[in-house]
Amino acid sequence: MPEHPSPPRPRSAAALVAAVLAVAGTTSAARAQDIELVESYVLGQGFNVGPVNFAGYSSMVLAAPDQGRKTFSLEDLSLYASAHVGALFNPFMEAELTGLNLVPWGKEGAGEGGKGYLVLERLYNDIQLPDGFTVRFGKMLAPVGDWNQIHAAPLVMSTIRPAATYRGSSQYATGLSVLYSDPQARWPDVQVYWQPMDEFSARPDSIVDDHYRLVEGLHVSFPLALLDKVGFSIQRSIDRQGVEQHLFGTDFRYTMDQWSLQGEWVVSTLSQPASLHSTRDLEWSGYVAPSYAINDRWSVYGWYEVYDGRGSMPLLGATQELTASTAMTLGNDRVARDVLAGFAFRPQPAMVFRLEYLQNVGGRPINPTGLFASWSVLF
Repeated sequence: MPEHPSPPRPRSAAALVAAVLAVAGTTSAARAQDIELVESYVLGQGFNVGPVNFAGYSSMVLAAPDQGRKTFSLEDLSLYASAHVGALFNPFMEAELTGLNLVPWGKEGAGEGGKGYLVLERLYNDIQLPDGFTVRFGKMLAPVGDWNQIHAAPLVMSTIRPAATYRGSSQYATGLSVLYSDPQARWPDVQVYWQPMDEFSARPDSIVDDHYRLVEGLHVSFPLALLDKVGFSIQRSIDRQGVEQHLFGTDFRYTMDQWSLQGEWVVSTLSQPASLHSTRDLEWSGYVAPSYAINDRWSVYGWYEVYDGRGSMPLLGATQELTASTAMTLGNDRVARDVLAGFAFRPQPAMVFRLEYLQNVGGRPINPTGLFASWSVLF
C-alpha cells in the first residue's frame, strides 16, 4: 500500500476500504457454492462467505470514576473482514466505532462530546512466503508487548488497560513489515516493521495521546509452552512534535494450572526539541497482572502498575527553570501507582462481563480511581 505524507481525507480512506471489500466480495461470489448456512454460525468464530470471514466484537463500558464525568458508552464496535485467497492475496480490514457515549448524566456530561468516532484500525495485505515468512504492507498494530497485539476487549484481562501498554509508544505502524513464524516451533517468532511517514487514517487527536511520523521496530517472542512466552520489543519513533524516542521493553505470560501471570516493562530514552522546554530524557513504566480461574465461567484478576511518562509531569513554561527542590518534588509526585482488582463472568467463551475497581495509590493519576464495568461480545 502506498504511503501518505499526511492523514488522507475520509473519502480516500473509505474508497480504499471499499476497494478491499469489493475484491473480497468478487472472490466470494465466484465461490457461491461454498457459502455456509446461517444456522452453522458459531458465536465468536465469525461468518464465512467463501474465502471471506466477517467477524468482530463489541464492548459496552460503564465508567464511574470518583472524580470527573460518569459515562455509559459503546466503547468499541469493531468489524473484521479477512480473505485467504492465495499466497499473494490475504487482505485484512478492521473498522471500528469507538467512544459513543450512550447515557451521559450530571451537569458535567451536558453538551460534551461522546458522539463517537468511526476509525480504521487496520488495513493490510499479507504475502505468504515459504518457510514461515510473511510480508505485510498497510496499516497494522505495532507489536510492542503482548496486550496491544491482542487488544480486542473480549480477549484481554481487564476493562481498564494499564498505561504501560499504550502510552509512550506508537500503537500503530503504516508501512512494511516482515514476520517469521517457524512452522516447526523451534525458533522464536520475529516481526520487523517500518513506517517511513505519517500514519494512514490516523485517529482524531481527542482519542489518542500522540501521532507519529516515523516508526520502526522489532519484536521477538520466545514460546515457552502452549500459552507461555517471553517477548522483547525495540521501537524507534519520531512524533509530530519532533520528539525522538528509543524504546526497549519486555513482556511475559506464564500459566500454572488455574493461575496465570502476565506483565510488561518498558524504558524509553527521549531527545526533545528545545522549543518544548522539557528536561525529560527518560521515561519508564511496567505492570504485573495475576489472575485465577475459579472455573470455566468465573475468574478473579488484578494488576499493579507504576508509570513515569510524559503524561505524569507537566512541561515547563518558556521562562521556568527546574530547580533541585522542584525536581525532587516532581520526581516524588509524577510516578503514578495504580492497583486494580476485579472479577469476570463468562456465560460462554465469546461473552464476558467484568466488574473492577481501580485505586490510585500514588503520583499523578493516569487512569482514574473508580468503579468500572463492561460487557463484551466476540462475534
